[in-house]
Amino acid sequence: MSQGRARLVKKPSKYIAYFQAYTSTYDEYQLLKQKYDQAIQEADIVGLCVGTRPDCVSDDVLALLVSYQQQGIDVWLELGLQSANDATLKRINRGHDFATYADTVTRARALGLKVCTHLILGLPGEAHQDYMQTLAKVLETGVDGLKLHPLHIVEGSVMAKAWRAGKMQLLTLEDYSYSASEMIRHTPKEIIFHRVTAYAKKPMLLGPDWCGYRWNGLVAIVDNLAAHGGQGEALI
Repeated sequence: MSQGRARLVKKPSKYIAYFQAYTSTYDEYQLLKQKYDQAIQEADIVGLCVGTRPDCVSDDVLALLVSYQQQGIDVWLELGLQSANDATLKRINRGHDFATYADTVTRARALGLKVCTHLILGLPGEAHQDYMQTLAKVLETGVDGLKLHPLHIVEGSVMAKAWRAGKMQLLTLEDYSYSASEMIRHTPKEIIFHRVTAYAKKPMLLGPDWCGYRWNGLVAIVDNLAAHGGQGEALI
């Protein structure tokens, strides 16, 4: 954490401790508490964001996160759903269904915790209508923030084998920016978009090529929103 701060502009700042990599609630309670406690004891840490899977969030962990919120820490629980389509979740071997996600969200938000949901556009077998159906189910369940990512193929993944065998079609920049923008337009304005695109670097990135550049997706989405309306405007 200290190394990350050192790379930023050297001026007085406040930070969010972000436990993103892997499943950040999948450990013994005391070990998790030790990690979270260590993160928030820094004077310039004002928030805690914990990324995890919907099927790895116990009531004890939720209670622990609530305790930090009661101390004045801004707490977010980030859940990797990816799709609300159970057939898709089974196809990509997620190991949980939408009902599991909905249960975790309901338990977390009943305790006053904010939930950010991670969604992927471009998963095998899915198209624009599937993304919109996923969004509708997530909004109906209740959510406070969203992250949108395009599917990109990286070296060493199971999908890399399917892509090399010609069994996968990847999203074009145009298709991604259109679908992401439509999802934004169909999302109420009070919901925060924490991220709307993603990128990876070659040689790890195999495709699509446009995901190799940080600004491609963001600029395309901004242009689409400017031309056709911004967040929540499709709901008016």
